[in-house]
Amino acid sequence: MKKYLLTVLLITLLFPFFSFPQEKDSLAPAPKMVQKEREPNRINPGFYLKLGPTFPMGAYASGQTFHDILPTDHPDYYPATMGAALDMGFLIYLGPSFANNHLRLGIDATFISFSFNSIKSDTVTGSKTKYWYYYIGQKFGPVISICPVDRLVIDLSYKMNAYVAYVHHLVRGKENDEWGKNLTQNEISMNIRYSIMLFSFQYNFGKAAYNDFDGAKPIHYVDNTTFRILIGFKF
Repeated sequence: MKKYLLTVLLITLLFPFFSFPQEKDSLAPAPKMVQKEREPNRINPGFYLKLGPTFPMGAYASGQTFHDILPTDHPDYYPATMGAALDMGFLIYLGPSFANNHLRLGIDATFISFSFNSIKSDTVTGSKTKYWYYYIGQKFGPVISICPVDRLVIDLSYKMNAYVAYVHHLVRGKENDEWGKNLTQNEISMNIRYSIMLFSFQYNFGKAAYNDFDGAKPIHYVDNTTFRILIGFKF
């Protein structure tokens, strides 16, 4: 009888030591590693459309004269005033964002760039639109996009603009159509984007070479530097 009582007593005393570690494991499981979620990437590629006024600067606004044209009572290429510009293109990014998703590098590709500038109203009589300056071409160059806060993106780009130019003006007292081109027009621009809205500021500088694409004719390098303020959308 004493043997059974001693056995029961030992089991009673030792049971808590076997059960406690199991209860502790079940009540307090090992902590899990929680991975910190990355901030969303808001610098995405996409199509854009911009439209707005373009303002002539320097010699483009004052008119230009060339020595091979007989002197007249007005500049050979009329002074330009405010016009308009249209850009349609695509932002192409090379690789992912970096610097904690605040910076991204890519290419700003403007597939269609059209612009015109009117002339000063006191330089000619009759229809003024007949003498406007017209340009159409494409622009490509590197871009760096900065995302300081969510949904706000700033694009800084430098582009080379290749375009065809057209102007109608008076040469030696006669009306004349002239075609020109420039394959290396320069542009420095800044876009400020929030969601899909876009504001663009562009400084476009260079000279159009007018000679009707005929090497036998003298080339007139006409300055057409402009400053542009465009509003649009980036999808």
